[in-house]
Amino acid sequence: MQYVMLVRVDPELAATTATDDVEPWVEEGARRGLRVQGAPVEDPEAATTVRVREGEVLLSDGPFAETKEVVAGYDLLEAPDLATAVDYATRHPVAAIGALEVREVWEDFVAPREAPAREPRTDGRDYLFLHVPDPEVYRRLANERLDPTEWVRRVEDEGVTLGGARLRDEADASATVRSRDGEVLVTRGPFAELGEQIAGIDLVRAADLDEAIALAAAHPTSIIGAIEVRPFPAR
Repeated sequence: MQYVMLVRVDPELAATTATDDVEPWVEEGARRGLRVQGAPVEDPEAATTVRVREGEVLLSDGPFAETKEVVAGYDLLEAPDLATAVDYATRHPVAAIGALEVREVWEDFVAPREAPAREPRTDGRDYLFLHVPDPEVYRRLANERLDPTEWVRRVEDEGVTLGGARLRDEADASATVRSRDGEVLVTRGPFAELGEQIAGIDLVRAADLDEAIALAAAHPTSIIGAIEVRPFPAR
């Protein structure tokens, strides 16, 4: 079973708390077959949030919302169950200066492709898309065609996708992990600071930020909420 772990950092704690190097945690994940991939993203100041309302693309600088613990990266985990994924997350150094949000991947949310997908392009810059539906807008537009399958097939055909995942938010499929003063704190459910939850992620490789924004604006999530576009460090 796969899990996405959103790595969230509290900048105030990070400025005053020494943490261990992450490499031993990464090595444990490789040794035990728990960590598939992962990477940090640029700071929130580098984010662009994309919304589409009545056909108009609306852009704002910065993350989709201000939070005390900001998304600083992600990891894709493979584990037999949530308990194993959470146990592994407790040893991540960021647990002491933020939170690890562990979310089960919703398998087959988009039907598998019948033919092999095109290999991803090798040029360009990588971006993380954070999908954040607005519950009120979603309810209002619930009857409209919002299936992401067409978008997924498009980015596959264009070779600009590096993968994506729809995330479950049920209490038995998600947990938030922190460590404070040597005590491990595990809360069932997704990150609870906001009413809006990150419902999924996409990894895209675009020529530049403008192309990444255009891809985000074409996704149904931009109509029913927002997509935060965050660059990964340049390769």
